[in-house]
Amino acid sequence: MITTMGTRAAGGRDQGAAFDPRSPAQVGAGILLRGPFTGRALRQQGYLVTSFLGGFALTLWLIVALTVGSTLLFVLAGLPLLMLAMTSLRAYSQRERRRILNLTGERVPAPYRNAHPAGKWSTRLLAYASEAATWRDLVHLVVASALGLGWFVVVVTLWGLALGSVSVPFWYRYLPNHRIPLMHLNGTEFYVSTTGGVVALAAIGFVFMWFMSPPLLELATRAQTGLGRGLLGLSRPELDRREEALRATRSQAVSAAEAERRRIERDLHDGAQQRLVALAMDLGRAKSKLKSGSQEDSEAAAQLVAEAHEGVKLALSELRDLARGIHPAVLTDRGLDAALSALAGRSPIPVEVDGSLPGRPGPEVESAAYFVASEALANMAKHSHATRAWIDLGYHDGLLRMSVGDNGVGGAESKAGGGLSGLGDRIAPLDGILSVSSPIGGPTQIIMEIPCQIPSVS
Repeated sequence: MITTMGTRAAGGRDQGAAFDPRSPAQVGAGILLRGPFTGRALRQQGYLVTSFLGGFALTLWLIVALTVGSTLLFVLAGLPLLMLAMTSLRAYSQRERRRILNLTGERVPAPYRNAHPAGKWSTRLLAYASEAATWRDLVHLVVASALGLGWFVVVVTLWGLALGSVSVPFWYRYLPNHRIPLMHLNGTEFYVSTTGGVVALAAIGFVFMWFMSPPLLELATRAQTGLGRGLLGLSRPELDRREEALRATRSQAVSAAEAERRRIERDLHDGAQQRLVALAMDLGRAKSKLKSGSQEDSEAAAQLVAEAHEGVKLALSELRDLARGIHPAVLTDRGLDAALSALAGRSPIPVEVDGSLPGRPGPEVESAAYFVASEALANMAKHSHATRAWIDLGYHDGLLRMSVGDNGVGGAESKAGGGLSGLGDRIAPLDGILSVSSPIGGPTQIIMEIPCQIPSVS
């Protein structure tokens, strides 16, 4: 039996990118007055020019690859060429998402159901072709390349006007009759030939370019990045689906917190609280016997105090165990690796811990992973009849992955309100996924994956 719990939430603006001075949505009069030579304007011009050049080159390549590949498909020789065309298109789209992020600070989440198809060439090609996102990538390439040609002309014209305006006093003398023609009107030619007129014409052209460039660049950048966000990101059905997943995740987080509160309350009431009540009663009886002053009562009081002393130690031990189940000190001090090793040392089943992390993830991720391991080992000790258990821990491609397994009888099921369901609810707010494999006869394996960043490898 294999079940999977948890959700992956939609990506949006990166953390820390709520305000980005590079964002096209934040334009003030100061930026417009500083002309086309600010760092912002130069980044925009670079983005627009490379959008056209990269899109034009890829469009030519795809025309050749798809034409030749489709022609040779019947003899199977076209499969590698078509595969190369599909991977080139996806790589280009991913690069465009990164460029939008670098320019605006806004992350465009990739909408692919299968980002890296595996298998035979024909299977992989079918996986690429069956994705609606692939065809949106193609539409984006065509439209962005066509728009990019217009933006390329705008940028080249702006630079041509700027350089021409600055240098016109030096080269107008080499024109016929040493004059700059402007227009013909009713048979009359209007031109500029004096030094003052040429300087005035150059100043007018430069001022026009200076004030017109920023809004033109803003318009072009917004159009190009808006096109990318619209076609390279998530579609409306996907956004609706992920919004529903986020609502479910929020509900799961509230349910998990309430279940944890009830567990702590129950453990306190049934354990430490009852023991402390008994301790208070024993001390009260001892106090009464000490008041009598007789030798027999004194000995009985001493016995009651001794029992109370043992009760205090047991109550303290239960409180420590309860606190350790919430968030152990070793997890805060030494991290998840050491906390799992300590957890394995206290387990009644021999547990082997394998793997390590290149750094420490966030405290909420460490706490959730420890909770999953602790509850999984507790359930295995109660129900699995196992003689051996293991914990495998690793980090790869932005995912913290932990596997907890045993060689017991299996048959574990994830039921609503059950322990395994609670584990899935615990990691769901972190965009995590929990998978349970527990066929009858064993073995049982619980796999947890949480996306996170570890500073030393990010």
